[in-house]
Amino acid sequence: MNRPDGVSSILKTLGGSTTKWLRNRFAPKLPLADIYRYFKEVLESNNHALELITDMGQKLDGSYIFDINYIKRIYPELADTLRTSIERFNRLTRNNYAIEPAFTHIDSLISEMIYGEGTTGDDSILFLDDVQWFRAREVGGKSFHLSELKNNLHLNIPDTFVLTTRAYDEFLQYNRLKEIMQPAEGRQPDAKAVQDAVMAGSFPPRLEEQLDKILQTMHSRHGAEATLAVRSSAEEEDDLFSFAGQFETILNVPIVKEDVIRACKRVYASLFDPNALAYQERLDYAFGGLRMAIGCVLQIDPVASGVIYTANPVSGNIDEILINATWGLGTSVVDGTIDVDNYVVERGKSPRIRESKVGSKEYMNVLDTTQPGKIKEIPTPDDKKNLPCLPPALVLELAEKAAEIEKYFRTPQDIEWALDAHGSIFLLQSRPLKIVSPQVKADLPHYTHNTDSVHQPFLFKKPGVVVQKGIAAGNVYVLHRIDELDNFPKGAILVAHSDSPHFIRIMPFVAAIITDTGSVTSHMASVCREFGIPTIVNTGDATKILQHGGEITLEADESGEITIVNGLDNSILKGRQQHIRRMEELYEYRRQKYILRHIAPLNLVNPLADEFTPAKCRTLHDVLRFIHEKSVQELIAISQHGLFGKPSLLRLDLDVPAGIHVLDIGGGLSAKTKSPLSADDIASLPFKALLKGMTWKGAWNTQAVALNVKDFMGSVGRFSVLASGASGFAENNVAVISKEYINLHMSLGYHFNLVDSYCSEKAANNHIYFRFVGGATDIVKRSRRIKLIDKILVEFGFNINIKGDLLIARLSHVEQEEIIETLTMVGRLIAYARQMDAVLRNENDVELYTRRFLEGNFEFLE
Repeated sequence: MNRPDGVSSILKTLGGSTTKWLRNRFAPKLPLADIYRYFKEVLESNNHALELITDMGQKLDGSYIFDINYIKRIYPELADTLRTSIERFNRLTRNNYAIEPAFTHIDSLISEMIYGEGTTGDDSILFLDDVQWFRAREVGGKSFHLSELKNNLHLNIPDTFVLTTRAYDEFLQYNRLKEIMQPAEGRQPDAKAVQDAVMAGSFPPRLEEQLDKILQTMHSRHGAEATLAVRSSAEEEDDLFSFAGQFETILNVPIVKEDVIRACKRVYASLFDPNALAYQERLDYAFGGLRMAIGCVLQIDPVASGVIYTANPVSGNIDEILINATWGLGTSVVDGTIDVDNYVVERGKSPRIRESKVGSKEYMNVLDTTQPGKIKEIPTPDDKKNLPCLPPALVLELAEKAAEIEKYFRTPQDIEWALDAHGSIFLLQSRPLKIVSPQVKADLPHYTHNTDSVHQPFLFKKPGVVVQKGIAAGNVYVLHRIDELDNFPKGAILVAHSDSPHFIRIMPFVAAIITDTGSVTSHMASVCREFGIPTIVNTGDATKILQHGGEITLEADESGEITIVNGLDNSILKGRQQHIRRMEELYEYRRQKYILRHIAPLNLVNPLADEFTPAKCRTLHDVLRFIHEKSVQELIAISQHGLFGKPSLLRLDLDVPAGIHVLDIGGGLSAKTKSPLSADDIASLPFKALLKGMTWKGAWNTQAVALNVKDFMGSVGRFSVLASGASGFAENNVAVISKEYINLHMSLGYHFNLVDSYCSEKAANNHIYFRFVGGATDIVKRSRRIKLIDKILVEFGFNINIKGDLLIARLSHVEQEEIIETLTMVGRLIAYARQMDAVLRNENDVELYTRRFLEGNFEFLE
């Protein structure tokens, strides 16, 4: 259909949601076959991009060093493939999602690290509230971590503004400091001369003007007496390496421009301190190669302060949280100069304080109110020396916050905290904690098997595929349902039927992963490579061969060879490679890691969550995930509502009264193109599987089910509402099919089913989307049926979302054979659940009929 006259000019003058609505309203209607073709093209380009990401992940995982030329060669192909995916996705969705800006942000960050080109923010100084994820490198590791605690976890962080690395570059350029930082006649620059030049330098007028406005805001918020802690936040600080104690921190700085500038210059100058330069040299930095951002944090005058370790850094015990505390400022805790309070909190469903030791705390550090920018050490008052700084409730509250932070960052954390006079806890810093990993401890005391015996390797149905090489030992945890991840024991080896993005919940403490099915390009595979977790997929029957709770040792090497033996095998464990930390000291290695951070990690896990939006895409993998999921949803929506005109629908005659009409968009029928069709005429793989289940012997129950008057009258009132949400073919159940695709919309009595599935030889493309709503009974009985359907689908690995009597279930990234088996089950469930709401009289019936269905018994009880 053509656009009405004048619409084009109107579109030019309108913006936002109005423009989007008009574009969609008057956009030319595409034939469904063309839309399906666009969908397949999106899958093709997505798959190619995932293969490139997989290749980069394997080559940049730390086992080898590739020079920047490898990345420069492979990244343009990856970026072009993403652009192709986006172009095809926009065509399919008619530009309904703002995914392109998200990609542009990420591409710019990667290009800046590879080529030194890219776009950054316009502001050289910004408040923590305004720090977005793509400015992480500009604000430095320390400040970015604080911004995440404040903006994403909504924890209590002091008001903070950051002078970015752009401000540092402007300072160097304005004072021509880069000239004296260059080597001369083969000699290193004079570090002391550089420090003196930094301290003698001036802020550029533009930067000084921005700082003045920021300080005025801080004055209005906190008053003239407030002061600042001016802290370093170098590019890599508090990241792979902590840079702990290498740079200056100036406390108690008045909110006065001259004082703040002087403090900032001291932080800049500390980059060139001899000890800091030695640290940088060890990490492969050239003189002046590390850039500095600065965090200016509202100074807290604390009653008590301290440090939290979310794991024991010496023993490697991840079930302990260690908390240190002292009176006043926490500088004495990090310096280790006094005997402080120590608490050990044992994790669990009900955390408890296992150990509590009160230190003598002979001295305490406090702010010096007589000298701006100074602190002083004073004797601790006698009545406080042997008094614990924290009551038990506050110890547990700190442990709870620390556990939340660790869960967010997915790795043990080193956290600084402060308690003010009003009893409020402030978080001042969070950085990765280096611990002795239980996987590299030589003794492994929790294993008791005889390690001198000969270990026989397990033999599986299939040889298996190595996703991430490595060696691991641990207790087997066989997963049957996704919700069992809540009980996953730390350090165990996960064994599951198929992979799932939900495994990311246990990535920080899983020893290894083994699955029956899967591929090296799945979303889970990428996450496993990101975390370096030994992972083996496609074993065929590991869930049946490996015993739940048993101890095993596994090795997956570079050649793809897999060894899994019963018990602890020291001959394998001795071969464990421990070279990663040495490689982290090479800047080129870390540079690859930082680039990969914007490519491979997966943050968009659950497509049913509210956060599944373009704005939450932080990596190219996220962009691909979003495109894939929304393409599937678009195809579902178009198949329901996008049949324009009157297509040729063919009636399908079955042994059950399903009333289905078929629209073939390519390869869905064997030959026949006239009504009526039989089940033998169907060539569509997913539709054949669904029909097999629907016509399964006994599943389509023909018993009469009594309906009381209340339920019947309630259903009459609901029917028109439910029917209005159906497609234009509510009177006929419509199946849109191709060789590998089915979209079936069915109304059976007073409830509605929607099944959308893609079933190909490539597991990464495959999915099942199932939606169920309605019924003829009251809401209590309808809810029971929803519970029954939920319980059954969860057993088959579906991700479920329920709202009232509406159930939406999704399953994706599984092999073709499993898709077919699962669709057959869904067909049986559609038939079985037709009248189930009238049969389920109580909660016990829900359990009873769930069990009967899973056992293959479909008969209703009297």
